[in-house]
Amino acid sequence: MKVADYILDHLSSLGIKHVFLITGGAIAFVVDAFHGRKDIDYICFQHEQAAAMAADAYSRLGPGIAATMVTSGPGATNLITGICCSWFDSIPAIHITGQVNTFEQKANSGVRQVGFQETDIVAVVKPITKFAAQLDKAENIRYLLEKATYIATSGRPGPVVIDIPQNFQRVEVDPKKLRGFIVPNEKQYLDFGQKLKAKVKKSIQLLQKSKRPVLLAGGGIKIAHAKEDLL
Repeated sequence: MKVADYILDHLSSLGIKHVFLITGGAIAFVVDAFHGRKDIDYICFQHEQAAAMAADAYSRLGPGIAATMVTSGPGATNLITGICCSWFDSIPAIHITGQVNTFEQKANSGVRQVGFQETDIVAVVKPITKFAAQLDKAENIRYLLEKATYIATSGRPGPVVIDIPQNFQRVEVDPKKLRGFIVPNEKQYLDFGQKLKAKVKKSIQLLQKSKRPVLLAGGGIKIAHAKEDLL
């Protein structure tokens, strides 16, 4: 199967029924892969920012996680406001951006752009995503998708961006031979949990000593499905 088909298989396996997108040249092969499928479809938007906002809202309400798909350059940069929204509020979302062919990329040439609408979206969004990377070769598509999904949904959730060069989208791959992502040691999350428990214990002690206690609970309580725990 083509990389484009594998991408849709992965999104479908996550329970995603609709991808929010605007088509364009650099993502055309993945969008074309929707043709004839019954398990996953797309919804076209009039602006990429609206698509990113829709993905944010969908992931908030759930169940599951949402995904967007846009073309290179301004298509990708238009996602940024919605990505920021998910980043600040810890909302998982998968953003897939098309990119110019690898043989059209500037690399270390010293020029600003070679391919049409070539923009280093990975570097642009790194400060506002949990993970952002460009597919370096077609055979790594499974690894990249699984890694991005894990990072987006584990620990403190957040948005991720996967940049897919156009020439990789149409490469034939064997799903059985693709390298998968191995979940890392969860010690960092366990350590964080222990530190958090200590802070909670101290907060309870302070509340018990207070004559007029007030507890201000943020939206993270709802997002973490921890309302009963709080009560």
